[in-house]
Amino acid sequence: MENWIGLLAAGVLNGSFAVPMKTARSWNFYHIWGIFSFLSMMVIPCVGVALAIPGWVGIISAIPFAGLLKLVVLGLSWGIAALLYGVAVELLGVALGVSILLGLSIVIGAIVPRILSGNVLTVPYRDAFFSAGLLLMVIGVIVCARAGKPQNDQRSTAQFRKGLAVAILGGIGSPLLNIGIQFGISLLDSLPRTSSSVNASLTRWVAWALFLSAAATLQTGYCVARVLLKGDQAAFTAAGAGVEFSRVVVMAIAWSASIFLYAGAVAGLGRHGPSIGWPVFMALIVLTSNLWGVILGEWRDRPRAAFHKMLGGSAFLIGATFLIAQAG
Repeated sequence: MENWIGLLAAGVLNGSFAVPMKTARSWNFYHIWGIFSFLSMMVIPCVGVALAIPGWVGIISAIPFAGLLKLVVLGLSWGIAALLYGVAVELLGVALGVSILLGLSIVIGAIVPRILSGNVLTVPYRDAFFSAGLLLMVIGVIVCARAGKPQNDQRSTAQFRKGLAVAILGGIGSPLLNIGIQFGISLLDSLPRTSSSVNASLTRWVAWALFLSAAATLQTGYCVARVLLKGDQAAFTAAGAGVEFSRVVVMAIAWSASIFLYAGAVAGLGRHGPSIGWPVFMALIVLTSNLWGVILGEWRDRPRAAFHKMLGGSAFLIGATFLIAQAG
């Protein structure tokens, strides 16, 4: 039960972390995302490892070089996918961009880890629950996205095609977070057990910190480069920068906590954890984001039909989560 509670908390936190961005005044996306990536994906995980695991250097040195390299490459690749997510939303808008990205992410992120681990369910009714749940979840994401689509959405054909290509690439790469976490778990679990008093589950933090740090290096570097190229670096020291930075710190803490809670939950759910946990995690993110939209008044000026459509899509997601949980 505690693993499902951890998964619930992870989804709620991840669906909430970006709320402070809505109150940003002097920083743009690249200011925020560059600092956010550095704090949430590098500073917080590495500090956590250093404080909780005294022998973390020895753990890293015990990891085979090939496995370490693969983990870093997975982190860099997911970092690219995370950047593509932002570009796709900018080109296509939130509704269409999110529907394509999350739809692909849910299906690929649930199926690929199962195939890679060789842990395919063999009980027919569980397979049926799992497949039906995935289908309902994709439908729910699309319905929610269409509900949030702007009424006067006019984009050029070239922009649409470019955005569609970016969204598909980002959607394919997005589940690398789930795959990287699973690989990190297996990598650390394969190491010889020592007499260390450190809890075995805590040693997995080392792999996650390495994976996220690789992603942070790429994302932070790209965002800083964009800020410098546009000559917007003065915003980091301008009036109000301290308030903006505090917002990013809150975002970073919430996101980091969500990832570590998710990783711990799927590890505790057993061999099917990554396949079962990922779609549930995604559904919780969408549900929480929709709830924040209601709280913040984003639906106040929207047609009543769009609001009802969002509620219907959310109902699909809740039903899909129940079905997938039964498959576990």
